[in-house]
Amino acid sequence: MIPLTAPNLPKREVRLAAAQAGPWTAALEEYGVRVVSPAPNAALPAETAGHADMLICHAGGKRLFAEPAQTALADELASFGFEVRFSFPLGGAYPADVRLNAAVGNGFALGNFRYVEPSLVSFLMRSGRRLLQVRQGYAKCSLCFVAENAFITEDAGVAAVLRREGADVLSISAGDVALSDVHTGFFGGASGLLAPDLLAVNGSLVTHRDEEAITAFLKKYGVRALSLSDGPVTDIGGILPLMEGKEV
Repeated sequence: MIPLTAPNLPKREVRLAAAQAGPWTAALEEYGVRVVSPAPNAALPAETAGHADMLICHAGGKRLFAEPAQTALADELASFGFEVRFSFPLGGAYPADVRLNAAVGNGFALGNFRYVEPSLVSFLMRSGRRLLQVRQGYAKCSLCFVAENAFITEDAGVAAVLRREGADVLSISAGDVALSDVHTGFFGGASGLLAPDLLAVNGSLVTHRDEEAITAFLKKYGVRALSLSDGPVTDIGGILPLMEGKEV
């Protein structure tokens, strides 16, 4: 296995991913993906306390950032060759909870960088990535990577910024992704690529009002959806691909 060069954009089948622990873990492992799960952070609301896209950020290659309570996860990831750097502690309320919530791709990173961990921002700048500033603090939660320059989001501001960069963006309706009894979630937080042609979705697309548009957009890029359950599409903090199989 080798770390993904471009976070969220595997070139081959994913073999290691980070995701909140839950029933979907078994479904991913049945597909051949080993899953590592962050420890829930008591400072965060219960609905997001274990969300991987809140607690860690893969910045490319072997470099990964994590909030300070993730010492056990850092040790586990170090055994795979990752170099983990810790952020300042997270706070329980916005914007102190989004220190690591940046959407990092190939050549760019998108987020509300007024609130993102400074050491992560510095690393992204040194790596040569363009920093795309958006108002949405939950940037990674709100963005589903489909291909290098193709995305799905409910956030109009995120969509507008990406389109100005020349990206193909499918804007979908908000409110159809479950999160908790109080809040709805994001499609990006319910999904993640397991291969260049396979998007894992926690839940069934038939429960989403934009199922046809999503399916057509995925097909446009040669991607099919793998439903991890038959229930509603549910935000679990993303399925973050970390390592993929070696090129044969």
